[in-house]
Amino acid sequence: MTLDSYYYLAAAQNWAARCMLVDHLGNTYTNWPPLYPWLLSLGAPDIMSFAVWLHGIALVASVFFFSRCLPNGQPSWLRTTVLLSYGLYAPLLACSIYLWSEVVFMALLLAAFVAFSKSDKQPCGRVLYIVVANLMCLQRHAGIFFVAAWALARLLEPSPWQSRIRAAFAEGVAASAAFWIWQWRNFCWIEHAQDFRQNAGLVSLSESIELSVSAMSTWLLPLPLPVALRIAVVGVAGAIILFFVLKERQKEHITNALLLSFGCYLAGMWVLRMNIPSENDRYFLPLFPFFLILLLQVLGTRPKIIILLLVWICLYQTARGLKNTYQWHQNNATRYESISNERIIGLHIHVGESL
Repeated sequence: MTLDSYYYLAAAQNWAARCMLVDHLGNTYTNWPPLYPWLLSLGAPDIMSFAVWLHGIALVASVFFFSRCLPNGQPSWLRTTVLLSYGLYAPLLACSIYLWSEVVFMALLLAAFVAFSKSDKQPCGRVLYIVVANLMCLQRHAGIFFVAAWALARLLEPSPWQSRIRAAFAEGVAASAAFWIWQWRNFCWIEHAQDFRQNAGLVSLSESIELSVSAMSTWLLPLPLPVALRIAVVGVAGAIILFFVLKERQKEHITNALLLSFGCYLAGMWVLRMNIPSENDRYFLPLFPFFLILLLQVLGTRPKIIILLLVWICLYQTARGLKNTYQWHQNNATRYESISNERIIGLHIHVGESL
């Protein structure tokens, strides 16, 4: 549990009891989209036990849908290494054991990408994509960045430009309809300001860019290394990927969608400038699977290069996850001992003071 968790939990409890989205402070729930408390409310009255199952299913589902995103024709050992690199990613595991909305969002995000990538090949594929994309946007606001990216990817498809514009606009609006309805509800119907409006612009543009690149650098390098070194490595890795994309003229639909996913998400984060250093790592969790897919897309034909990189990522994330798990258990043991001591001497503890 963290401070955000109490908002989710109270909204879920109030929805189960009164069909009202109200947070633990008695305010109308506006800071996040409603899907997560709606899902949690299905487990009432024992919401916490239900959340364990929900997160476990969402974690497995996110790995499954990620496997469906990988390019075909790759050796099994290569696909397995990529799957382990994602499944053992420390921020993904962290989000799965906290009462946060990210792990469910990741399952919906990757399911939406699978539906989008196959929408031209399967009957009713576009309808399925629109449904899942709306659920994704109702889980976290960040979903709108990916809907925008994939709508732009439609514009790059090989078809008459008039039909491309119509298809991109219609699909983008339909896939984000739930997001816009929720925003209309918050901005027009709810009187008090949402917290996330106050969080926008917390840092300067240069700080936002530095924090973004620093967070993405932890995909490859440990956090204790100097920031300048990690940023330089991200810049080199990005340049190498773009070089291979341009060299081999990979203009295919999926490659465009992957690159635009990065571009739209980063542009949105830089415009909003909502980076909070203590939470910066999980802000860029949604881009990590697309980074791995892009690596496989452009370097899959060079196994000697990619296997070394993927083995390093896999081993590093495993070590990072084990270290974090140990620290979480140690911190929780210390926290619970502190809470018990406080209760013994009769002191009241506020829910937010022990985080």
